[in-house]
Amino acid sequence: MTEKSYTKLKELVGGDFTINEHTGTSWKKWNSEAKKMEVSQTPEKGYRKVYTFDTNEGILDLGVGQLGTLLTECFDVKSNLIGATFDVKSNGKEGMDIRYFFNIKSPANGPAEQPSDPGPEWA
Repeated sequence: MTEKSYTKLKELVGGDFTINEHTGTSWKKWNSEAKKMEVSQTPEKGYRKVYTFDTNEGILDLGVGQLGTLLTECFDVKSNLIGATFDVKSNGKEGMDIRYFFNIKSPANGPAEQPSDPGPEWA
């Protein structure tokens, strides 16, 4: 079995990724003095919760907000991320100012169906 490498959203901007499976949850905090990421398997003060996914581009950690955005993109009575493919864009900034945007390219269960009732014309 080959070991997968980690990828970052920054490396995926302008491309896409497909989620294969959720592999766990952890809490992480950047230690600027030691210049390394500290990881905990339990909640700790100052740490943020991250969800780890195996993707076609490697192992990817997503924060709560990023995961919420992906789930919203997949929402149709239930949210299923496994097998979904997302395009990644950013605001073009660096460091703490960077923000990522996701658009679903291919949902987990195939192409998205258009709603049978498009709603009122003004919507």
